Amino acid sequence: MKQNSCLTPPSPARWVLLAAAVALAGCDSRATGAAAPSAEVQARVEALAQRSKQRLSHVPAGGFWLGDPGPLMTEELKATGAVLGPEAQLTGNPPYTRDEDNKPPRWVTLDAYSIQQLKVTYGDFDVYVAANALPPHPPQGDEPVSNRGWRRSRTSDDTPAGVTWVQAQAYCAWLGKVTGLPFALPTEAQWEYAASNGRKTHYEPAPTDNGILEEGRNHPTYGQIKALNKNSGMLYPVGRFPPSKLKLHDMVGNGYEWTQDWYAPDTYQTLQQTHNPAGPASGVQKVLRGSPPNEDMIRGFVLTERTARLPEGETFRGRRVAYSYESFRCVVNQPAPLPGTYVDGPGSVVHPLRDRPKP
Repeated sequence: MKQNSCLTPPSPARWVLLAAAVALAGCDSRATGAAAPSAEVQARVEALAQRSKQRLSHVPAGGFWLGDPGPLMTEELKATGAVLGPEAQLTGNPPYTRDEDNKPPRWVTLDAYSIQQLKVTYGDFDVYVAANALPPHPPQGDEPVSNRGWRRSRTSDDTPAGVTWVQAQAYCAWLGKVTGLPFALPTEAQWEYAASNGRKTHYEPAPTDNGILEEGRNHPTYGQIKALNKNSGMLYPVGRFPPSKLKLHDMVGNGYEWTQDWYAPDTYQTLQQTHNPAGPASGVQKVLRGSPPNEDMIRGFVLTERTARLPEGETFRGRRVAYSYESFRCVVNQPAPLPGTYVDGPGSVVHPLRDRPKP
């Protein structure tokens, strides 16, 4: 059977991959020669476009320390919980994470943008698939064997959609087309800036409502995860726990999220573009942020951890791997917030012990 070019790039070569990603943005019913979307599908598209414009958080322009902030933390900064500013210096203090590829921390600045409060779900992705007459996703049939694993990841319509980078890139480009807004995948810096509420402090290592993880309240316990994902070992439905101060849900612990950037282990060491950094000009793998639903992995400044995958898909022992944990959300690259979106910005620093709400 001939492969649908709207889902699979014709070659793993990087220049072909990028060309395919551009082509994907135009893979609609007219480009494929299929009939125009029905009135029902068009209504679903309009509903998705409307809620996509409403469920956004505006991130003001500003600067922050990209990467593990541990080496910048003095004892005074730790004691007061003050926000790290551009004047901070490397102190020789230990890092918060064991990774080498998120060091040294770099001061970067970003223009204002907006980011989706929720990850794109399988239900959302269904609308994109239907509007463009694409094959169902997750893939149907039992060949290759990874299709079964991919289908197992869809425990509900509002579970984050596990997709390749190419599919995520194409969805955001299509969403921009139907809304008339500059939707795109976030850069790595945009994702971390939003996840850190635009600042780094000793007392706010997690993208939650108070900067820390409180299992059972703003982050699921292992038992809650099993109940939510129907004991599948996969991701759980979006928006079930309190969001961060920027009203962003599930930034860590419910799957990885694709970004625009190519991956390199020495990105921060060689970074030259400190305003709206976009990562290396080329590469083999794309950067993902976030973490899977495993409570043992949610420690420290997990929002600074970097992961990488092949953008068009991977194989293991000759079999295609189902990208079940690799989800995404889009950003709108325009400085002004959309009407009706969240624009209040981050709140005050919360001491995890002194200011803990009393039961």
